[in-house]
Amino acid sequence: MIGTPELIVIAVIALFIVGPKRLPEILRGVAYLYKSISKAMDELKRELEEDLEEIEEVNPKKQIEKKWEEFLKDGQEDKKRSK
Repeated sequence: MIGTPELIVIAVIALFIVGPKRLPEILRGVAYLYKSISKAMDELKRELEEDLEEIEEVNPKKQIEKKWEEFLKDGQEDKKRSK
């Protein structure tokens, strides 16, 4: 991440390079680009998490583990009932 001191240095350099008249326009463009990239990354992350959840649901190993846990749990409940 970029901290405040780095932003100040970048702003001063940008001020010298583009001048005070064009700086606000360029900063708006940079802010828009940052917002667009951030939004796209959030959407990509959300889609990847959804895909991973779907993959885990059909993962045979996970299904077997889940069934085994249910089997053990049912066996323990049967033992408690028979006592």
